[in-house]
Amino acid sequence: MKENMQLEKKVTIIIVTFKSKHIIEKCLDNIDKKFNIILLENSDDKNFTSFLENKYDNLKCFNIGYDSGYGYALNRGSEKVKTEYFIAMNPDTFPEKNCLDNLVKTADDYSDAVMITPVTLLKDNTMEFSAYGNFNKKKPIKNSDNKLEVDWVNGNIFLMKNSFFQDLGCFDENIFIEYDERELQRRIYFSKKKILIDFNAKSQHLDGKSADEQFAFQMKCEKSWHNAWSGFYYYKKHFGLFYSLYVSLPGAFINLSKFLIYFLLRNKKKSKIYQLFFLGFFNSLLNKKSFYRAEID
Repeated sequence: MKENMQLEKKVTIIIVTFKSKHIIEKCLDNIDKKFNIILLENSDDKNFTSFLENKYDNLKCFNIGYDSGYGYALNRGSEKVKTEYFIAMNPDTFPEKNCLDNLVKTADDYSDAVMITPVTLLKDNTMEFSAYGNFNKKKPIKNSDNKLEVDWVNGNIFLMKNSFFQDLGCFDENIFIEYDERELQRRIYFSKKKILIDFNAKSQHLDGKSADEQFAFQMKCEKSWHNAWSGFYYYKKHFGLFYSLYVSLPGAFINLSKFLIYFLLRNKKKSKIYQLFFLGFFNSLLNKKSFYRAEID
């Protein structure tokens, strides 16, 4: 009991939400009440956040006021953290029993590790093997303590040492969504610090379920535009313009071709998604801000 009390004082949970009313209570119900939670809602819906605060004693909510993007909102949340660590979670993420405790224990044991994630399980409880890797393409090797050192990992849930996060400059707020975690992890890689996957900690992720299903098409449109914009921005920031063009141009023209095909076939939804990908790339090429937002009332 004493150890658990010490663990809960070392970490704060941060959750960023947008159109997540359908799933957020299930997420919050799954978190041990000993952990304090900060929730950042990317809207001005204070009825929603007031309802949650009244229901959960360990929860403090903040309305961003508009759809600011994941990185911006999480940065604001990290500024409110008073503990040594924070654990960032998507609302469609459900850590198993002792998962959060194990992440904190690993952070204490590995002082050179600044980001630690659990094993990500899919809906059928199989491991998401595409969720991590190394920038040099070498296969990560698990150590004797059941930890895997990687260069990048999908960020549906991760523990971060908050002082290092602040010193590193937090998330790049030029990125609205897509490539935000990868860009942060590239800077961790350059800093020579470690990212670990703790195989003693497991968490289920319902990928793509953070926003309500009724907004699925709008969110696909938004993701397509930002996948192209953020990808070009990421490669240009870290490797220069010519490499970014080399990586991004083939995908941009493939999506432009698909747009023309589906436009001629009068498939409005598919043609729009492919068109938005090309436009995201084109706007990033022109150094325009990451402005596209889902058309949701």
